[in-house]
Amino acid sequence: MTTTHATHPTTRRPTRCAPTRFRHAVAQGVGAACLLLLAACSDSNNSSVDTSPLPPALTGCADTDSCLSNPNLQIGGERPAQVQIPSNYTTTTRYPLLILLHGFGAFGSAQSSYLGFDVRVDSKQYVLVTPDGTENSAGRRFWNATPACCANSDEERLVDDVAYIRGLIAEAAATYSIDPKRIGLVGHSNGGFMALRMACEASDLVTSVVSLAGSTFADDASCAPATYPVSVLAMHGDEDATIFYEGSQRVGDEYPGALETTRRFAAHAGCNDTPMMAPNLDVLGGVDGAETEVLEYTGCADGTDVTLWTLVGGPHIPYPWVASSTDLMLDWIIEHRRP
Repeated sequence: MTTTHATHPTTRRPTRCAPTRFRHAVAQGVGAACLLLLAACSDSNNSSVDTSPLPPALTGCADTDSCLSNPNLQIGGERPAQVQIPSNYTTTTRYPLLILLHGFGAFGSAQSSYLGFDVRVDSKQYVLVTPDGTENSAGRRFWNATPACCANSDEERLVDDVAYIRGLIAEAAATYSIDPKRIGLVGHSNGGFMALRMACEASDLVTSVVSLAGSTFADDASCAPATYPVSVLAMHGDEDATIFYEGSQRVGDEYPGALETTRRFAAHAGCNDTPMMAPNLDVLGGVDGAETEVLEYTGCADGTDVTLWTLVGGPHIPYPWVASSTDLMLDWIIEHRRP
């Protein structure tokens, strides 16, 4: 597949997430990735004293000693989601829960293979849930995340994916021995938009989010109320020609850029206003050297971090990944335990 990337911010023309160009680009990108796989808030300065309210406890089978040692590996009812658990799964261990949200037109299992999450369930010891979005009239799966991405009709905008994902979390807690203080969402593109929406509207459950090539509401007031601080790792290629690194101001397609998105969630987490640069990371296998710039916010609420990885030279669907970078994504979920 040949992909053309804009080379200068002023030459990039925003394109609505759901129309033809977006869907064609994402479908082509996901197809290429699958082929490759087959072939191989304000300045706090007071973070030492955490005044954040405590979220209500999420109870499940681990709290009543009723978890089954051989649980069903499908949840979600009429919208089934597949589940992977470690091969040495035991009801005496509390595992972090990771819900992976695919990009527009993709599906859960392909997204998991693309990121390499399915082959790390044993080594990283987590419960992985891979749901699918709703099919639109063209048969493409989507998440109803924000007005820019990716429900296009009145009927599609009625899909309540926030309630659906909240239900998956509750059902996972009732079925598997999970740690309610480590519930993470990872989303790509449309899935990244959805994951960040969950950080806004389900912060009582979600403790950390990794968003790859996603964004949030055009108006920060729509991200309300983020009652409890959520750790956010935003990852975005600066040559993304589908969801632009700089964001979009086109009417009906507005979404903030990577820097503004990260700043907003840092404010929600009570971090200091001014972020700091950290050492670069080697994330993209197709780019020589440590190409990814790391911007970290400090002084956040206890146990919370907000970070931006700018994948310099990175497209909308980066591939291949450096193995250690995939481990770092997973560690973000596993290690960010809500106090």
